[in-house]
Amino acid sequence: MNLNDAVAQIQRSCSKMQRLYGRTVFDEFAIIGIERSQLKSLYYEGPREAVFMASFADDSLALRKELRDGGRQEAGAFNFTREAEGSGIDAYICLGQDLYLFCNHTEKSMKDISEDPAWLDTQGCFLNLAQAFAVDPLEI
Repeated sequence: MNLNDAVAQIQRSCSKMQRLYGRTVFDEFAIIGIERSQLKSLYYEGPREAVFMASFADDSLALRKELRDGGRQEAGAFNFTREAEGSGIDAYICLGQDLYLFCNHTEKSMKDISEDPAWLDTQGCFLNLAQAFAVDPLEI
């Protein structure tokens, strides 16, 4: 999958999640490449574009431990954290080799989101999005 197709797929999935949940699940997402421990923003959509990369290290702390401890991630691998609050990043999906989608709600935690019964139907959309990249990984 190329970057434009990946962004379109993510936007469709986020729209569907919002319809099922009845309100915004993630109000920002970013596609980040990691090359030799260097981060490269490939796409960002959300309210904090000017500060997102500058605050990424702090905001991704809860998820980075898994990325570091889990070793190389395969396309389609994903995780959520219930520990992130505020601008802390809530979830990621591995889109391809060293390429990740980071999803976040800048005001709510994943704990808050998942406590709503509407999350049960919504999480299937997230899983389907992850599976789309397992089948057709992003390539840059």
